[in-house]
Amino acid sequence: MRGKPYETAGNGGVVTDRDVVDRVRALLDEDGKFLPVLGGRGEGVLTGIGTVAGRWVAVWANDPSERAGALTSQGMRKVLRLTDLAVRSGMPIVYLADSSGAALQEGPASLIAVGEVYRALIKASRRVPRLAAVLGGCVGGGVFFAASSDVVVGNLSGGYAFVSGPRAARFFTGEEVDVQELGNIRNSFSAGTVQLVGEDEVSCLRVLRRVLGYLPSTTSEVPPRTGGWSPPSSRPEVPGGEDEPYDVRDVIAALVDEGSFIELDAGHGEAAVVGLSRIAGEVVGVVANQPSERGGLIDSRSAEKMARFVSLCDRFNIPLLTLVDTPGFLPSRSEELSGLPRHGSKLLHAYAVSEVPKVAVILRRAYAGGYVSMCSRGIGADYVMGLPNAIVAVQPPRLAAEIIHRRELERADPSAREELLRRLSEDYERTFRGKEALIANGVVDEVVEPGALRERIVGVMGALVESYRKRLKNRSKFYFIPY
Repeated sequence: MRGKPYETAGNGGVVTDRDVVDRVRALLDEDGKFLPVLGGRGEGVLTGIGTVAGRWVAVWANDPSERAGALTSQGMRKVLRLTDLAVRSGMPIVYLADSSGAALQEGPASLIAVGEVYRALIKASRRVPRLAAVLGGCVGGGVFFAASSDVVVGNLSGGYAFVSGPRAARFFTGEEVDVQELGNIRNSFSAGTVQLVGEDEVSCLRVLRRVLGYLPSTTSEVPPRTGGWSPPSSRPEVPGGEDEPYDVRDVIAALVDEGSFIELDAGHGEAAVVGLSRIAGEVVGVVANQPSERGGLIDSRSAEKMARFVSLCDRFNIPLLTLVDTPGFLPSRSEELSGLPRHGSKLLHAYAVSEVPKVAVILRRAYAGGYVSMCSRGIGADYVMGLPNAIVAVQPPRLAAEIIHRRELERADPSAREELLRRLSEDYERTFRGKEALIANGVVDEVVEPGALRERIVGVMGALVESYRKRLKNRSKFYFIPY
């Protein structure tokens, strides 16, 4: 069914009616079943369960042909029933968003129902994965349903997401702004509200299906393993010069199975790269500093991004591979004012409480709090490797020498000061760089040549994952969800 364009109640924009049944069918297996829950379609929402790659999932989708997909109290009752079924049966929950927000005509009844659903979904996150796709409008209460999901995909050709629309902006602040200025998907991608994007609805649903293949059905299970994987076609290469930029995605591609890496949050916190991958068929979460962005310095946005991803992997029993190459946290007045200590502590907390297998590789340099927070031995790494030329120290050699020997440098003849500083820096560097120093200082378990790194990671991960699976049956914990 295709309807006519209509004006939504909550944001003053115009969208095109899409058939909610077609959307759900496009997500599910072609030959799979769909079982309606509380009647399936009606009250502005379609609810039911179906299969994705043969695995049962719970799906709810706003129906924009009925009151612009408004969140009615009766529609929310259906979502509560579906959520309860998903948690008890161990099914991932998928939300297809295209809603104008709470039903204006219902008043508080709609708001209470939205709150009840939000509470149920957040509690469900401790048990099952939650994914969302912003296919059309996602405003008001609906945007919180999507934004609190584990992975959100945004439709570049028709999706938009915001809390309050143009009419509210004009009413409360006098600001004149249109729907796309407020909530176009590219802005949401940059803000971290959505983690992945698709050019159209079909591509968004394909992305959802692919991501589901990397997640278990519940927090008490491990992710599905695949056979027939292909090793990478390249080997990892890291520049020798400490300040030479490079794209860590090339290193990731050389370590994970060919074509398996799904980068999340690429538009947000660019000083870090995170994503789901496979190594020898096993799902592995990858966390990495990005030296091509400010040398890999960790800022507030990248710290928050990494913390959320580490927490996601811990909840769903996904082992972590952390690739370290950072001078530390970004020294900046604006960063301190933006709450860098608070965001940095989230990263430390996420690693410290995580129980999944954690392997870290020091690619080139790891200084100060950056070293500590990036899955160091002290914060809980199970196994740490380093490349032969890596260094771990409190500060970069030159800066450390300036601080330690400041009085000696002040007394030195100005013409000889630079040469003295160079010599002192080299002495400091020799103490902490290279194979012997890394092992003697207790920061790595072994030093590995780049060409052997993939094979070594496969072996270490295999041993750790096997042990973890044996412990998983008795695992019980509170899950920290850093939204």
